[in-house]
Amino acid sequence: MELTSTGLISLLFLAAVGVTGATVFLWPRFAGRGIRPVLSRIGLLLGSQLTLTLAMVAAINSYFLFYGSWGELLGTQQENAQVRHNDGAGAVSPANPLGRSLSGLVDSQHRKDPAKYGQLENISIPGVRTGFNQHAYVLLPSEYFQPRFQKHRFPVAIMLTGYPGSTRSLITRLKLPDFVHKGVAAGHLAPTIYVMITPTVAPPRDTECTDVPAGPKAATYFGQDVPEALAGSYRVAANRNGWGIMGDSTGGYCAAKIAMMFSDRYSAAVNMSGHFHAIKDMTTGDLWGGSPTVRNENDLLWRIQHMPPPPISLLITSAEKGERSYPQAKQFIPLVRPPMQLDTLILKSGGHNYQTYGEVFPSVLEWMSQHLRAE
Repeated sequence: MELTSTGLISLLFLAAVGVTGATVFLWPRFAGRGIRPVLSRIGLLLGSQLTLTLAMVAAINSYFLFYGSWGELLGTQQENAQVRHNDGAGAVSPANPLGRSLSGLVDSQHRKDPAKYGQLENISIPGVRTGFNQHAYVLLPSEYFQPRFQKHRFPVAIMLTGYPGSTRSLITRLKLPDFVHKGVAAGHLAPTIYVMITPTVAPPRDTECTDVPAGPKAATYFGQDVPEALAGSYRVAANRNGWGIMGDSTGGYCAAKIAMMFSDRYSAAVNMSGHFHAIKDMTTGDLWGGSPTVRNENDLLWRIQHMPPPPISLLITSAEKGERSYPQAKQFIPLVRPPMQLDTLILKSGGHNYQTYGEVFPSVLEWMSQHLRAE
């Protein structure tokens, strides 16, 4: 029985109801004094609480998809992540995946020689158009500080968290600096500036990176303000060919949408386990001001069907089992047409969590590095 199946959850709730009913039925039999009656009552209470807790945890996991399979939960799942190229005719060919082993977290703030180790900077990125001033981490490559590269411009890859998302989680949980360090050392990644930031620009609201009518202009912030602010502070690529944006979950949807909307700024994007529909729930409120036009413009499936395809490269990662947005990805993939280019990395199973992201992230970084160039 699958970990996220309705059958398992129903069985667990039936067990919880049964154990609770048994507790009520048997309680009078253990109403006496002494160690055995007391231990029996404690056992009945613990049994009912345990079964109810298991049922609730299973239901929550099924909804949020933290773990997509038993193998993932138990740490026994083994799968190689492979990027596949979509040539527009349905044919695919595998590429060599990177290894998945992790070394210790690289925190270059404590290194004495940035020309050897690079540097991790803690900054705020102001938005001249939007008024936002978001916290971010910037990971600079060692080459940035070496004399022979003093006039060199570097490509930029922006990494967005999910919602609500802690920017630091990209360092402590996704371990982006560690993956970059290993990829550069192995010769798989070109020197690149990585910018880590959350898309939650108007907390606690989830703007879905939308320019909300009479509200926060999140799309404009990531599409225009962020690139311009970074260009004013760092030696970054002078044109779109050196700019990419990627993210997980909500950040993945945002990355794909921002690149599609602002293809004059970004040439590459990665949607890691993100959705493709415009959504409305208690965390978003009305993001469209009641306008069907605004809603459609923020729906990736609608855009790819009704608007000219942007000249960007897009990588989609997902999982056939355990990832709720996979059916949307299946709808989107065959709709892509030139000049837009598409690659996919689809696991057999994987939950909506950092364990799954870690499976694909080395290949994601290599893909992004291959699609960016500073001219």
